[in-house]
Amino acid sequence: MLRSLTSAQITVDIVVAALFGLVIGGSELAFSDGTIPVIVVMGMTAALAVRRISPGIALGLSWLAVAIQLTGGLQAVPSNVAILAVLYATGCYGERWVRWAGLASAVVGGIIAATYTTAMFIYGGIDLATISQLPAVVLTSFLGSIAAIFVFALSWVTGLLVRTSRNAKEENVRRLQAQQEQRIAQQSVVVEQERNRIARDMHDVVAHSLAVVIAQADGARYAHKGDPEAMDGTLATIADTARSALGDVRLLLAELRHRQGEGPQPLLTDIDALFEQMRGAGLDVRPTVLREEAPLPVGHQISIYRILQEALTNALRHGDTSEPVQVDLIWRDGGVTVRIDNAVSGRPSHEDALGHGLPGMRERAALVGGFLTADRTPADRFVVTAFVPVPAAIQQGSTR
Repeated sequence: MLRSLTSAQITVDIVVAALFGLVIGGSELAFSDGTIPVIVVMGMTAALAVRRISPGIALGLSWLAVAIQLTGGLQAVPSNVAILAVLYATGCYGERWVRWAGLASAVVGGIIAATYTTAMFIYGGIDLATISQLPAVVLTSFLGSIAAIFVFALSWVTGLLVRTSRNAKEENVRRLQAQQEQRIAQQSVVVEQERNRIARDMHDVVAHSLAVVIAQADGARYAHKGDPEAMDGTLATIADTARSALGDVRLLLAELRHRQGEGPQPLLTDIDALFEQMRGAGLDVRPTVLREEAPLPVGHQISIYRILQEALTNALRHGDTSEPVQVDLIWRDGGVTVRIDNAVSGRPSHEDALGHGLPGMRERAALVGGFLTADRTPADRFVVTAFVPVPAAIQQGSTR
């Protein structure tokens, strides 16, 4: 029955009620005698003070003060204006039964106020023995009831509208929070799916590398007997293959869990076929390859291929296919920069969409030690830039 308010809200309500009692009640009591006006002022002041912390108690105090006012024959006084604030509070803060009680109080209170006021006029000098005055009295009471009900109900409806607006804002905040949580959950699912996909790719890479190492080691057992000079080449092949496999195994240190897949994995030699496939789907791909020098491990090649595949797929699905897509592969001293630049259509951008592979592409780049950015430019173009580093062992080998 009591609402939870902050200390500041309670303080404000008490100060407002105290000022009301001092200013309105004080001026009212200055021209009144007896205890009834004092009780009415105190009741209205108390109802005003607790209107937010307990609208039901405030409504009860208001009715109690009005009942004492009516039984004491006291006319309408300025402190009765507190009833409007109480009715507003019942509509804005009250529970279901308090809200309905507030509406009923607005209707019944309006009728009582008009009837009581009319009765006071009658008591003050209207002679009911004169038949001609009776219709005027009834009409006055009826019109007064309508006016009083309108004023009281207006306060209650205003509170109810404020309550509805506040609830709508809170619901909107909850909906936005739920959408944000859903977005995060979906991105987590995308990342997890991409991790599983990467794990399957790495399984094939490592299995292939180890198969080569085993075959070379078995061959070396016999090569040194008939051709000792062949040992150097065999051991070099084993070392290079094992070094490449070790780099791929490090990608699995995140303890990716997967079901081992079958089939060959795409490499950089398959990029031209990917471009042709995208052109056949209606995407004008214009590639540029600069300074292709250092070889890359199979795992790094797969990452580059998957990033290109996902970025071009996004450009096909969400970009402007009437504009060409610029694809740049630039070999630098420390690695390979991949850049995909496409025009943005009038539909929602890649960045605002869910499940379009951006989390997966970032995961691809991160697991090989690189990074990926995706941004929409002021010129309505979407640019994906990834950097895949060349392993240090390969860089040292290329400099020798």
